[in-house]
Amino acid sequence: MDVGLMIRYGRLVPGREAAAMELFGETVSFFQERLARGELSFFEPFFLMTSDLDQEQGFFLVKGAAPAIFAMMDDEAYLEIMTRASLLVEHLHQDLLRVGEGIQVMMEESARAQSKLLGV
Repeated sequence: MDVGLMIRYGRLVPGREAAAMELFGETVSFFQERLARGELSFFEPFFLMTSDLDQEQGFFLVKGAAPAIFAMMDDEAYLEIMTRASLLVEHLHQDLLRVGEGIQVMMEESARAQSKLLGV
């Protein structure tokens, strides 16, 4: 089953803008290489046009088979990227997402839970 990963970030830490921009390029390369190797099925960076830009300036969306995403998140290179990012941007978040057939699974689980709750 595929899962998604959304990595969100806010404003750049003042005085560290150049390092943050360099890391952005490295991060794009990191994900593009994995996409080219077939380890990911989707990758795209986004910048927000409207938002509280202190808290949310952009995000990366990544999608792939759950084992590949989990392995990537344990990879030393990924962990280094995230550690550096935590020092260069504010409001850094990683969110795992249900995608594809996982949406249907979630809907079925929700329907079962609702039936049990209502005694139907």
